[in-house]
Amino acid sequence: MEQKDYERIATLETQLAALSKGLERIESKLDAYSANFLPRNEAELRFGQIEIRLDKQEKNKRENISLLVSVSALAVTFIFALLNYLKS
Repeated sequence: MEQKDYERIATLETQLAALSKGLERIESKLDAYSANFLPRNEAELRFGQIEIRLDKQEKNKRENISLLVSVSALAVTFIFALLNYLKS
C-alpha cells in the first residue's frame, strides 16, 4: 500500500471515531429526553382515572343542580302558602 492509502485510512478512522462519539451523544440525549415521558400503560391508567373523576364531577354537578331546583321549588311553594295564609 502507498502512503496515500494509509493517510486515507487514518482520516476515515478519525471520521468514524468522531461519528461514533456523535452517535453516543445523540443516544444519551434521546435516553434523557425519553425518560421525561410516561410509559404508554401508565399514561392510559392515569388518563382513565382522570376520565372517571371528570364523569363523577359531572354527575355531582347535575345532582347539585337538581337539588337547587328542588329547594327553589320548595321555597316558592312555601312563600305562596305563607301568602295565602296571611291573606285569609
